[in-house]
Amino acid sequence: MFKHILTIIKNERKQNIGLWIELLIVALFLWYIVDNVYVTLNNYYKPLGFDTEHTYIMRLGLLNESSYEYVKDISTETAVGYLYTALEHIQRNPMIEAASISFHSSPHIGSNRSRNIHRDTLSTKYSVLNRTVTPNFFRVFKYQAENGSTDELVQALERNELVISPGVAKELFPHDEPPVGKQVSFEKSDSAQLYRVGAVSRVVRYDNFSNWNSYFAQRIDNDFLKTFTGEWVGGLEFCVRVTPEEDHDFIRRFRESMTQQLRLGNYYLGEIQSIPINKKAFQKDDINDLKMRMFIVFFLLVNIFLGITGIFWFRTQHRRSEIGLRVSLGDTPKQVLRKFYIEGLLLLTTAMVPTMIVIYILGREGIFATYLMHFTPGRYFIGFAITYILLIIMIVLGIRIPALKAVKVPPATALRDE
Repeated sequence: MFKHILTIIKNERKQNIGLWIELLIVALFLWYIVDNVYVTLNNYYKPLGFDTEHTYIMRLGLLNESSYEYVKDISTETAVGYLYTALEHIQRNPMIEAASISFHSSPHIGSNRSRNIHRDTLSTKYSVLNRTVTPNFFRVFKYQAENGSTDELVQALERNELVISPGVAKELFPHDEPPVGKQVSFEKSDSAQLYRVGAVSRVVRYDNFSNWNSYFAQRIDNDFLKTFTGEWVGGLEFCVRVTPEEDHDFIRRFRESMTQQLRLGNYYLGEIQSIPINKKAFQKDDINDLKMRMFIVFFLLVNIFLGITGIFWFRTQHRRSEIGLRVSLGDTPKQVLRKFYIEGLLLLTTAMVPTMIVIYILGREGIFATYLMHFTPGRYFIGFAITYILLIIMIVLGIRIPALKAVKVPPATALRDE
Protein backbone atom coordinates (compact mmCIF):
# COMPACT_ATOMS: atom_id res chain seq x y z
CA MET A 1 0.00 0.00 0.00
CA PHE A 2 2.84 2.36 0.86
CA LYS A 3 4.45 1.86 -2.56
CA HIS A 4 1.08 2.44 -4.20
CA ILE A 5 0.64 5.75 -2.35
CA LEU A 6 4.09 6.90 -3.42
CA THR A 7 3.14 6.13 -7.02
CA ILE A 8 -0.03 8.23 -6.66
CA ILE A 9 1.97 11.15 -5.24
CA LYS A 10 4.47 10.86 -8.10
CA ASN A 11 1.75 10.72 -10.76
CA GLU A 12 0.07 13.81 -9.30
CA ARG A 13 3.34 15.72 -8.73
CA LYS A 14 2.17 18.79 -10.68
CA GLN A 15 -0.66 19.30 -8.21
CA ASN A 16 1.35 18.13 -5.20
CA ILE A 17 4.35 20.43 -5.73
CA GLY A 18 2.23 23.51 -5.03
CA LEU A 19 0.72 21.88 -1.95
CA TRP A 20 4.19 20.83 -0.76
CA ILE A 21 5.54 24.39 -1.08
CA GLU A 22 2.54 25.74 0.78
CA LEU A 23 3.01 23.22 3.61
CA LEU A 24 6.69 24.20 3.84
CA ILE A 25 5.91 27.93 4.11
CA VAL A 26 3.05 27.36 6.57
CA ALA A 27 5.27 25.09 8.71
CA LEU A 28 7.93 27.82 8.91
CA PHE A 29 5.47 30.47 10.06
CA LEU A 30 3.62 28.09 12.38
CA TRP A 31 6.90 27.04 14.05
CA TYR A 32 7.72 30.70 14.69
CA ILE A 33 4.27 31.28 16.21
CA VAL A 34 4.45 28.14 18.34
CA ASP A 35 7.99 28.99 19.46
CA ASN A 36 6.98 32.49 20.49
CA VAL A 37 4.05 31.20 22.55
CA TYR A 38 6.13 28.39 24.09
CA VAL A 39 8.99 30.69 25.14
CA THR A 40 6.62 33.33 26.55
CA LEU A 41 4.47 30.91 28.54
CA ASN A 42 7.46 28.87 29.71
CA ASN A 43 9.05 32.03 31.07
CA TYR A 44 5.77 33.20 32.65
CA TYR A 45 5.18 29.96 34.53
CA LYS A 46 8.76 29.38 35.68
CA PRO A 47 9.10 29.56 39.49
CA LEU A 48 9.87 33.06 40.75
CA GLY A 49 12.00 31.83 43.62
CA PHE A 50 9.98 33.74 46.21
CA ASP A 51 6.44 33.72 47.57
CA THR A 52 4.27 36.82 48.02
CA GLU A 53 1.09 35.09 49.18
CA HIS A 54 -0.11 36.52 52.54
CA THR A 55 2.46 39.34 52.40
CA TYR A 56 2.02 43.09 52.89
CA ILE A 57 4.19 46.16 52.66
CA MET A 58 3.76 49.07 55.06
CA ARG A 59 5.57 52.34 55.54
CA LEU A 60 6.01 54.84 58.36
CA GLY A 61 5.01 58.46 58.05
CA LEU A 62 6.69 61.51 59.64
CA LEU A 63 4.72 64.13 61.53
CA ASN A 64 4.79 67.64 60.12
CA GLU A 65 6.77 70.12 62.20
CA SER A 66 3.61 72.19 62.59
CA SER A 67 1.84 69.29 64.33
CA TYR A 68 1.24 69.80 68.04
CA GLU A 69 2.52 66.23 68.61
CA TYR A 70 5.82 66.89 66.84
CA VAL A 71 8.84 66.31 69.07
CA LYS A 72 11.86 68.47 68.40
CA ASP A 73 15.52 67.62 68.82
CA ILE A 74 15.26 63.83 68.52
CA SER A 75 18.78 62.53 67.94
CA THR A 76 19.59 60.38 64.94
CA GLU A 77 20.56 57.46 67.19
CA THR A 78 17.20 57.68 68.99
CA ALA A 79 15.34 57.81 65.68
CA VAL A 80 17.18 54.69 64.48
CA GLY A 81 16.15 53.02 67.73
CA TYR A 82 12.52 53.92 67.01
CA LEU A 83 12.78 52.17 63.62
CA TYR A 84 14.04 48.97 65.26
CA THR A 85 11.36 49.27 67.92
CA ALA A 86 8.70 49.60 65.25
CA LEU A 87 9.99 46.41 63.62
CA GLU A 88 9.93 44.60 66.99
CA HIS A 89 6.35 45.71 67.69
CA ILE A 90 5.25 44.51 64.25
CA GLN A 91 7.02 41.18 64.69
CA ARG A 92 5.38 40.58 68.10
CA ASN A 93 1.87 41.02 66.70
CA PRO A 94 0.17 37.58 66.81
CA MET A 95 -1.03 37.96 63.20
CA ILE A 96 2.53 38.31 61.91
CA GLU A 97 4.67 35.32 60.93
CA ALA A 98 7.77 37.32 59.92
CA ALA A 99 8.69 40.99 59.44
CA SER A 100 11.60 42.87 57.92
CA ILE A 101 12.90 46.29 56.90
CA SER A 102 14.23 46.77 53.39
CA PHE A 103 15.01 49.48 50.86
CA HIS A 104 14.13 49.13 47.16
CA SER A 105 13.92 45.37 47.69
CA SER A 106 10.26 44.43 48.02
CA PRO A 107 8.85 42.58 44.99
CA HIS A 108 6.62 44.27 42.45
CA ILE A 109 7.15 47.91 43.43
CA GLY A 110 9.14 48.93 40.35
CA SER A 111 12.00 50.63 42.22
CA ASN A 112 15.47 49.10 42.42
CA ARG A 113 19.11 49.72 43.11
CA SER A 114 21.95 47.93 41.39
CA ARG A 115 25.72 47.91 41.28
CA ASN A 116 28.60 45.85 39.94
CA ILE A 117 30.48 43.30 42.01
CA HIS A 118 34.18 42.51 41.58
CA ARG A 119 36.44 39.68 42.58
CA ASP A 120 40.13 39.95 41.71
CA THR A 121 40.16 40.43 37.91
CA LEU A 122 36.58 39.24 37.46
CA SER A 123 33.51 41.49 37.44
CA THR A 124 29.82 41.04 36.81
CA LYS A 125 29.02 41.86 33.20
CA TYR A 126 26.06 44.05 34.16
CA SER A 127 24.94 45.74 37.34
CA VAL A 128 23.11 43.34 39.66
CA LEU A 129 20.15 44.12 41.89
CA ASN A 130 21.06 45.32 45.37
CA ARG A 131 18.73 43.98 48.08
CA THR A 132 19.46 45.91 51.30
CA VAL A 133 17.42 44.16 53.98
CA THR A 134 17.20 42.88 57.53
CA PRO A 135 17.78 39.11 57.83
CA ASN A 136 14.12 38.15 58.22
CA PHE A 137 13.43 39.47 54.72
CA PHE A 138 14.23 35.96 53.51
CA ARG A 139 11.58 34.49 55.81
CA VAL A 140 8.98 37.03 54.72
CA PHE A 141 9.37 36.10 51.04
CA LYS A 142 10.57 32.50 51.55
CA TYR A 143 13.86 32.76 49.70
CA GLN A 144 15.83 29.53 49.79
CA ALA A 145 19.50 28.63 49.70
CA GLU A 146 20.72 26.12 47.15
CA ASN A 147 20.10 23.34 49.67
CA GLY A 148 16.51 24.53 50.25
CA SER A 149 17.18 26.19 53.61
CA THR A 150 15.92 29.69 54.41
CA ASP A 151 17.75 29.78 57.73
CA GLU A 152 21.10 29.56 55.94
CA LEU A 153 20.38 32.87 54.17
CA VAL A 154 19.14 34.50 57.39
CA GLN A 155 22.24 33.41 59.28
CA ALA A 156 24.54 34.73 56.55
CA LEU A 157 23.08 38.24 56.91
CA GLU A 158 23.16 37.96 60.70
CA ARG A 159 26.93 37.41 60.34
CA ASN A 160 26.99 40.56 58.17
CA GLU A 161 27.94 38.51 55.11
CA LEU A 162 26.53 38.75 51.60
CA VAL A 163 23.99 36.49 49.95
CA ILE A 164 24.41 36.20 46.18
CA SER A 165 22.37 34.64 43.39
CA PRO A 166 23.53 31.69 41.25
CA GLY A 167 24.04 34.06 38.31
CA VAL A 168 26.49 36.22 40.27
CA ALA A 169 28.23 33.12 41.62
CA LYS A 170 28.67 31.75 38.11
CA GLU A 171 30.23 35.01 36.87
CA LEU A 172 32.60 35.59 39.76
CA PHE A 173 33.38 31.97 40.62
CA PRO A 174 33.69 30.04 37.36
CA HIS A 175 34.53 26.35 36.97
CA ASP A 176 32.22 25.38 39.89
CA GLU A 177 34.44 27.12 42.43
CA PRO A 178 32.53 27.33 45.75
CA PRO A 179 31.79 31.02 46.53
CA VAL A 180 30.93 30.69 50.23
CA GLY A 181 33.74 32.05 52.36
CA LYS A 182 35.34 33.98 49.48
CA GLN A 183 35.55 37.79 49.37
CA VAL A 184 34.20 40.29 46.85
CA SER A 185 34.10 44.07 46.58
CA PHE A 186 31.94 46.80 45.09
CA GLU A 187 34.89 48.81 43.79
CA LYS A 188 37.66 47.69 41.50
CA SER A 189 40.67 48.94 43.44
CA ASP A 190 43.30 47.57 45.79
CA SER A 191 41.90 49.64 48.67
CA ALA A 192 38.29 48.56 48.16
CA GLN A 193 36.44 47.20 51.19
CA LEU A 194 36.01 43.43 51.00
CA TYR A 195 32.80 41.57 51.82
CA ARG A 196 32.57 37.88 52.62
CA VAL A 197 30.06 35.72 50.72
CA GLY A 198 27.98 33.84 53.28
CA ALA A 199 25.48 31.92 51.14
CA VAL A 200 24.16 31.37 47.63
CA SER A 201 20.40 31.38 47.11
CA ARG A 202 18.34 29.63 44.51
CA VAL A 203 17.38 31.55 41.38
CA VAL A 204 15.18 34.55 42.24
CA ARG A 205 13.50 36.19 39.26
CA TYR A 206 12.46 39.84 39.08
CA ASP A 207 8.95 39.07 37.79
CA ASN A 208 7.02 36.74 35.46
CA PHE A 209 7.99 38.55 32.28
CA SER A 210 11.71 39.20 32.48
CA ASN A 211 14.74 37.00 32.86
CA TRP A 212 16.54 39.31 35.29
CA ASN A 213 17.71 37.11 38.18
CA SER A 214 21.12 38.40 39.32
CA TYR A 215 21.15 40.03 42.76
CA PHE A 216 23.02 40.25 46.01
CA ALA A 217 21.65 40.93 49.47
CA GLN A 218 23.37 42.79 52.27
CA ARG A 219 22.26 43.60 55.77
CA ILE A 220 20.84 47.00 56.69
CA ASP A 221 23.04 48.59 59.33
CA ASN A 222 22.62 51.59 61.61
CA ASP A 223 24.63 53.90 59.37
CA PHE A 224 22.30 53.07 56.48
CA LEU A 225 19.17 53.66 58.58
CA LYS A 226 20.43 57.05 59.74
CA THR A 227 19.88 58.30 56.22
CA PHE A 228 16.16 57.56 56.57
CA THR A 229 15.40 58.90 60.04
CA GLY A 230 14.04 62.16 58.65
CA GLU A 231 11.76 62.98 55.75
CA TRP A 232 12.96 59.93 53.78
CA VAL A 233 11.61 57.44 56.31
CA GLY A 234 8.79 56.66 53.87
CA GLY A 235 11.35 55.04 51.59
CA LEU A 236 11.83 52.17 54.03
CA GLU A 237 9.73 49.08 53.37
CA PHE A 238 8.33 47.25 56.38
CA CYS A 239 7.36 43.92 54.80
CA VAL A 240 5.40 41.29 56.70
CA ARG A 241 4.16 37.76 56.18
CA VAL A 242 0.78 37.15 57.79
CA THR A 243 -0.25 33.74 59.07
CA PRO A 244 -2.75 32.24 56.58
CA GLU A 245 -5.56 31.98 59.13
CA GLU A 246 -5.21 35.71 59.96
CA ASP A 247 -5.13 36.95 56.38
CA HIS A 248 -8.66 38.31 56.24
CA ASP A 249 -9.45 42.01 56.51
CA PHE A 250 -5.85 42.27 57.69
CA ILE A 251 -5.18 45.93 56.88
CA ARG A 252 -8.10 47.23 58.94
CA ARG A 253 -7.47 44.86 61.86
CA PHE A 254 -3.74 45.57 61.93
CA ARG A 255 -4.26 49.32 61.80
CA GLU A 256 -6.72 49.16 64.69
CA SER A 257 -4.37 47.14 66.89
CA MET A 258 -1.04 48.74 65.96
CA THR A 259 -1.62 52.45 65.29
CA GLN A 260 -0.81 53.45 68.87
CA GLN A 261 2.10 51.03 69.23
CA LEU A 262 3.75 52.48 66.12
CA ARG A 263 3.46 56.11 67.30
CA LEU A 264 7.14 56.37 68.13
CA GLY A 265 8.78 59.78 68.33
CA ASN A 266 7.59 61.58 65.21
CA TYR A 267 6.73 58.38 63.34
CA TYR A 268 3.28 56.97 62.72
CA LEU A 269 1.85 54.04 60.78
CA GLY A 270 1.40 55.10 57.17
CA GLU A 271 0.12 53.17 54.16
CA ILE A 272 -0.36 49.40 54.13
CA GLN A 273 -0.63 47.55 50.83
CA SER A 274 -1.15 43.95 49.81
CA ILE A 275 1.85 42.79 47.78
CA PRO A 276 -0.22 40.36 45.62
CA ILE A 277 -2.47 43.32 44.70
CA ASN A 278 0.65 45.40 43.98
CA LYS A 279 1.81 42.59 41.70
CA LYS A 280 -1.39 42.78 39.65
CA ALA A 281 -1.00 46.52 39.23
CA PHE A 282 2.74 46.28 38.53
CA GLN A 283 2.29 43.62 35.84
CA LYS A 284 -0.98 44.97 34.40
CA ASP A 285 0.59 46.34 31.21
CA ASP A 286 2.58 43.14 30.67
CA ILE A 287 -0.53 41.02 31.23
CA ASN A 288 -2.52 43.11 28.76
CA ASP A 289 0.30 42.85 26.24
CA LEU A 290 0.39 39.07 26.72
CA LYS A 291 -3.38 38.82 26.21
CA MET A 292 -3.13 40.85 23.01
CA ARG A 293 -0.30 38.66 21.72
CA MET A 294 -2.28 35.52 22.53
CA PHE A 295 -5.29 36.94 20.68
CA ILE A 296 -3.14 37.67 17.61
CA VAL A 297 -1.66 34.17 17.80
CA PHE A 298 -5.14 32.66 18.06
CA PHE A 299 -6.28 34.68 15.05
CA LEU A 300 -3.28 33.50 13.01
CA LEU A 301 -3.83 29.89 14.09
CA VAL A 302 -7.48 30.05 13.01
CA ASN A 303 -6.45 31.38 9.60
CA ILE A 304 -3.80 28.67 9.19
CA PHE A 305 -6.30 26.06 10.32
CA LEU A 306 -8.92 27.21 7.83
CA GLY A 307 -6.32 27.43 5.05
CA ILE A 308 -4.76 23.98 5.50
CA THR A 309 -8.04 22.25 6.33
CA GLY A 310 -9.75 23.96 3.41
CA ILE A 311 -7.08 22.90 0.92
CA PHE A 312 -7.24 19.23 1.92
CA TRP A 313 -11.04 19.42 2.13
CA PHE A 314 -11.25 20.71 -1.44
CA ARG A 315 -8.62 18.21 -2.58
CA THR A 316 -10.49 15.29 -1.06
CA GLN A 317 -13.85 16.56 -2.29
CA HIS A 318 -12.40 16.76 -5.81
CA ARG A 319 -11.50 13.06 -5.59
CA ARG A 320 -14.94 11.80 -4.56
CA SER A 321 -15.23 9.66 -7.66
CA GLU A 322 -11.89 8.03 -6.93
CA ILE A 323 -12.99 7.26 -3.37
CA GLY A 324 -16.29 5.78 -4.56
CA LEU A 325 -14.47 3.73 -7.17
CA ARG A 326 -12.06 2.31 -4.56
CA VAL A 327 -14.99 1.31 -2.38
CA SER A 328 -16.76 -0.31 -5.33
CA LEU A 329 -13.59 -2.29 -6.11
CA GLY A 330 -13.45 -3.78 -2.64
CA ASP A 331 -11.67 -1.29 -0.34
CA THR A 332 -13.36 -0.71 2.99
CA PRO A 333 -14.04 2.90 4.09
CA LYS A 334 -11.28 2.55 6.74
CA GLN A 335 -8.76 1.44 4.11
CA VAL A 336 -9.65 4.38 1.88
CA LEU A 337 -9.32 6.84 4.75
CA ARG A 338 -5.99 5.30 5.78
CA LYS A 339 -4.58 5.73 2.27
CA PHE A 340 -5.61 9.36 2.12
CA TYR A 341 -4.26 10.02 5.61
CA ILE A 342 -0.90 8.47 4.75
CA GLU A 343 -0.72 10.44 1.51
CA GLY A 344 -1.34 13.73 3.37
CA LEU A 345 1.12 12.88 6.13
CA LEU A 346 3.82 11.92 3.63
CA LEU A 347 3.46 15.29 1.92
CA LEU A 348 3.64 17.02 5.31
CA THR A 349 6.67 15.02 6.48
CA THR A 350 8.66 15.71 3.34
CA ALA A 351 7.85 19.41 3.73
CA MET A 352 8.97 19.40 7.38
CA VAL A 353 12.48 18.18 6.57
CA PRO A 354 13.64 21.34 4.72
CA THR A 355 11.68 23.40 7.26
CA MET A 356 13.78 21.92 10.07
CA ILE A 357 16.96 22.70 8.16
CA VAL A 358 15.94 26.33 7.55
CA ILE A 359 14.92 26.85 11.20
CA TYR A 360 18.18 25.33 12.43
CA ILE A 361 20.24 27.66 10.22
CA LEU A 362 18.25 30.72 11.34
CA GLY A 363 18.61 29.72 14.99
CA ARG A 364 22.33 29.10 14.66
CA GLU A 365 22.77 32.56 13.10
CA GLY A 366 21.02 34.17 16.05
CA ILE A 367 17.91 35.32 14.20
CA PHE A 368 15.53 34.25 16.96
CA ALA A 369 15.32 36.08 20.28
CA THR A 370 17.28 34.35 23.05
CA TYR A 371 16.77 36.81 25.91
CA LEU A 372 14.15 34.65 27.63
CA MET A 373 15.42 31.27 26.45
CA HIS A 374 18.51 30.14 24.58
CA PHE A 375 18.05 28.38 21.25
CA THR A 376 18.52 24.91 22.69
CA PRO A 377 17.75 21.49 21.15
CA GLY A 378 14.79 21.28 23.54
CA ARG A 379 13.31 24.54 22.29
CA TYR A 380 13.98 23.52 18.69
CA PHE A 381 12.35 20.10 18.86
CA ILE A 382 9.45 21.08 21.13
CA GLY A 383 8.50 23.75 18.60
CA PHE A 384 8.61 21.22 15.79
CA ALA A 385 6.68 18.58 17.70
CA ILE A 386 3.84 21.01 18.43
CA THR A 387 3.92 22.35 14.85
CA TYR A 388 3.84 18.84 13.38
CA ILE A 389 0.94 17.76 15.62
CA LEU A 390 -1.10 20.88 14.80
CA LEU A 391 -0.60 20.38 11.05
CA ILE A 392 -1.51 16.68 11.35
CA ILE A 393 -4.78 17.63 13.07
CA MET A 394 -5.56 20.16 10.34
CA ILE A 395 -4.78 17.69 7.53
CA VAL A 396 -6.73 14.82 9.12
CA LEU A 397 -9.80 17.03 9.58
CA GLY A 398 -9.48 18.32 6.00
CA ILE A 399 -9.45 14.73 4.73
CA ARG A 400 -11.80 12.95 7.11
CA ILE A 401 -15.04 14.93 6.79
CA PRO A 402 -15.35 15.01 2.97
CA ALA A 403 -13.92 11.47 2.67
CA LEU A 404 -16.55 10.06 5.04
CA LYS A 405 -19.21 11.58 2.82
CA ALA A 406 -17.55 10.25 -0.33
CA VAL A 407 -17.37 6.62 0.85
CA LYS A 408 -21.15 6.65 1.17
CA VAL A 409 -21.57 7.25 -2.59
CA PRO A 410 -23.27 4.21 -4.16
CA PRO A 411 -20.79 2.13 -6.24
CA ALA A 412 -22.92 2.45 -9.38
CA THR A 413 -22.83 6.23 -9.14
CA ALA A 414 -19.07 6.21 -8.57
CA LEU A 415 -18.47 3.97 -11.59
CA ARG A 416 -20.73 6.11 -13.80
CA ASP A 417 -18.90 9.31 -12.77
CA GLU A 418 -15.52 7.64 -13.37
